[in-house]
Amino acid sequence: MTAADPHVSPAVLVVTRDPALFDDLQSLLRARGRPVVHVTDLTTGYDRARIGLSILDTCDLVGVEEALAQLPRPILALTDDDGRAEVLVGAGASDFAVLPCSRAVLSARISAALKLRERVVPALSDSQSSLQTLLANLPGVVYRCANDEEWSMQFISEGCYDLTGYSPEEFTSGRVNFLGLIHHEDRDRTREQVQQALTDRRPFRVTYRLHTATGACKWLWAQGQGVAGAGSEANAIEGVITDLSELRQTKRELEERELLLETLLAVTETAYILCDEHGAVDYANLAAQTWLKMPDSRLVGARFADLLTGLPNELREAVGRGRDSIFTVDHQGGDFEAYHLVMRNVQISGRPHTAYAFKRLTRELARQEVEVWKKVIRLIAHEINNTLAPISSLLHSARLINAAEARDARLDRIIDTISERSKHLGEFLKGYTQFARLPRPRLESTKWRSLIDRLDGLVQFKIDAAPEDLNTVNAVDRSQIEQALINLLKNAVESGGPPEEVTLRLRAHREGDEIQVLDRGPGIPPEQLPKVLLPFYSTKRTGTGLGLPLCREIIDAHGGTLRIEAREGGGTAVILWIPRLAAA
Repeated sequence: MTAADPHVSPAVLVVTRDPALFDDLQSLLRARGRPVVHVTDLTTGYDRARIGLSILDTCDLVGVEEALAQLPRPILALTDDDGRAEVLVGAGASDFAVLPCSRAVLSARISAALKLRERVVPALSDSQSSLQTLLANLPGVVYRCANDEEWSMQFISEGCYDLTGYSPEEFTSGRVNFLGLIHHEDRDRTREQVQQALTDRRPFRVTYRLHTATGACKWLWAQGQGVAGAGSEANAIEGVITDLSELRQTKRELEERELLLETLLAVTETAYILCDEHGAVDYANLAAQTWLKMPDSRLVGARFADLLTGLPNELREAVGRGRDSIFTVDHQGGDFEAYHLVMRNVQISGRPHTAYAFKRLTRELARQEVEVWKKVIRLIAHEINNTLAPISSLLHSARLINAAEARDARLDRIIDTISERSKHLGEFLKGYTQFARLPRPRLESTKWRSLIDRLDGLVQFKIDAAPEDLNTVNAVDRSQIEQALINLLKNAVESGGPPEEVTLRLRAHREGDEIQVLDRGPGIPPEQLPKVLLPFYSTKRTGTGLGLPLCREIIDAHGGTLRIEAREGGGTAVILWIPRLAAA
């Protein structure tokens, strides 16, 4: 029996040195009832007559074109490089698959290759009409032309219409000259390469551009050979032509993206380093070379762990933790450098790699620190001046009244005003002290009912909570949570809405408790919502900008979250989430 026997499934030749890849291929082929012949290289003998399909692993193969030339067709070529696809097709592969790929993708490529083989073999034994049908459904063009000055077409398959926009009759009748459609810059070169191959009595493979009937320009790949007549010289040419335009466009886009990425990595101040599974450096951008004080030629191939030996311990420890982190490196004299380390595991060409990104934060932190101090100084100076200016004026008036040696009721008002302004200044400074020195929460089991009852006499609000939610117990710092709720309720009362609409809503859940402080004021403009939780930012004329940040600090210290939203129907909603905690 031979592979041509229609009653026997032909064997599939698998050429690979990768045991895992062979196991996958063998499993997929056996599921289709296909016998498998496995060789690790082409020096091993096999029964060529039994082979109906060849699968060639080209990932680590040297001499791909020679290997493809001696394998039975059709050939499914496997590669780990998108850029080699054009080369593989040009060397004679019927189809290709790029590794790594999913099992479903690999199964689909095998099915397509088997269907191609099943279409070809029966057709060869059928009539001429069946052969015409087969050729019409093959991708690309099959042709035979005379080896004359114009390459006059004697036969061309119907695929020429999709490829060129012209019908087979237009070519075979001579109304359209195929050689004349080839781009003028490629025409002489193409003809010379074909003629040289015919002279050497070997197959030719050539790539060129061709103008279609619509004026479009396509990239084509042609493979063929000469057919000798009565003499020794070839008087005809037979071959196939395939459209490479989409493949070349994809390749060009990939090259442009790679160039753009290289440019971006070259100009960024962040150091990027890529290491393989053995810890050897595969890539380091210019910032990394400057940071490590080594050229690219010395970095690539070196072990990353060895490069870190001479660097500060804090950096080595951050890399050793194996996760994203922010760390500082202390220097003599009290100086420091802050870094943000980002680590990611990636697959490149089917192999695991680790990417490291080191970004210096020192300059940004210093700039933000200066901005914060400037804002603090301006705010404190403003508050102190607002207090000292009227005090100075009032003291001058008090001196004049006192000099009159007469009791005057205005003196009492002056003293009261001075006392009020001094008290305001004291409260202002107290607020800064609370924000800067917030202690760690002292957690104790607290029933929400008892905590909320203590707020009732301090500020006006109504409660929206079920009895079972009020009786829920959570471990919180009672005084800190009270302070946060007082601040939020006072803000709600002062929002400008009806005081009777100020509501404290409590909802208890298994994972934690949600508290909402609601008002019906004019609300906070959308552009100000991201800023209201920043220290020193206030929407009130006399506000310190520390109330809401202090509340957030308290909730953050309890492991919870605080967010502010526009309330449906008007007003503002401040939503606290406090997880279920255990008492210390």
